Amino acid sequence: MTQLNQLTLNHATKGLPYGAQVSSSEVTAKHWNVLKGDLPFPLMTLKESAIEHNLQAMADWCAANNFLLSPHGKTTMCPQIFARQFQHGAWAMTVASVSQAMVCLNFGIKRIVIANQIVGSSNLRSLAAAINSYSFVEFYCLVDSVASVNHLADGLKRYGAGRSINVLVEWGHNGWRTGVRSEADGLAVLAEVAKHPLVKVCGVEAFEGLASAPTRDEEAQVVDEVLNGLGNLAERLREVWAGDELPLFSVGGSAFLDRVQQMAKPLTESFRVVVRSGCYVTHDHGMYDRKHGAALIRSNRTIPEFKPAMELWSYVQSIPEAKRAYLTFGKRDCAYCADMPIPLFTLSEGETLGAARPMPNAKVVALNDQHAYLDLSGEEQLQVGDLVCCGISHPCLAFDKWRVIPVVNDDYEVIDLYQTYF
Repeated sequence: MTQLNQLTLNHATKGLPYGAQVSSSEVTAKHWNVLKGDLPFPLMTLKESAIEHNLQAMADWCAANNFLLSPHGKTTMCPQIFARQFQHGAWAMTVASVSQAMVCLNFGIKRIVIANQIVGSSNLRSLAAAINSYSFVEFYCLVDSVASVNHLADGLKRYGAGRSINVLVEWGHNGWRTGVRSEADGLAVLAEVAKHPLVKVCGVEAFEGLASAPTRDEEAQVVDEVLNGLGNLAERLREVWAGDELPLFSVGGSAFLDRVQQMAKPLTESFRVVVRSGCYVTHDHGMYDRKHGAALIRSNRTIPEFKPAMELWSYVQSIPEAKRAYLTFGKRDCAYCADMPIPLFTLSEGETLGAARPMPNAKVVALNDQHAYLDLSGEEQLQVGDLVCCGISHPCLAFDKWRVIPVVNDDYEVIDLYQTYF
């Protein structure tokens, strides 16, 4: 990470003040503090203590269950976080596209899982070239039909790939995204892979995180259905397996760790179980907090507990109505696909955390590009210029709004600058 740590950033970077000429390795010496107004708002921050807690909690849980961890890098696209995930024992890095895989190559990652079908001449040309240029890197991707196997194999051959790529057969679910819809279709894909020397089957895969139902227990039942289907396909693969290593059994994992644990732990003698959780590293105050809270209860707290690490800071810029304030962030700055940002507390600039005033009844109800509509209960006692700290929901669509995110300690002193590559 030396190249990132020494890269000089200036005030053309959103979130850095005028005149800044600073690298990650130098920022601690600036003694910047978010609460004192040293950085312009809106501002996304990452809490160091929460990130470290989450990294260690997931590493300990995977080790205890004999799971491999291949975190989904598309959540953060932050090489500095990637490095910390490997320091905590990650087996590989997962991405969603060939372009994201190229970022991983640029930062020295040696095992890359592209959790998607790879299609199109440009993608296949780049993949073939990377396979040839990086002989020490293991590449993995997904296939979910005879057509996708042929498209992948033909493309790699056309563009001169000198060795095979590892493929996992993707198990799906009716109405969801990609993936085979039946065991028979999965077996047909396996049979097709065997015909092509440039694709090598290494296991099976599914993403259970799309489960949605009226109640949390009903969601868990949908997840169980998906994982059981994947398990049946895995057993059929195991019957004909002739590889030197155990086949892979790979699942998502962030929202339903309890179901993953229950389903996958008994399989670890016959499979290398790979969990591809991405959002665990920062967690959130919204969607994942709710889903993971339900999973903690179902599991009797045998899965790790995570802490939210992302906070979105803004100012109160206008209070034109008694119960409506406007904040200085908008769609350019935050995730809003699952929930609106969640007001946590407010304080006046320069005050310490001890003066923070909780905002349990305030609610962000709408966003424009650069404005947030904050409905008030009348108890908040806000003034123009006050600071408002919000939690976010769904980290995947929060990271992509920021090229640089300050990392802060528990006193909100800036101790690092994390860079993203979306």
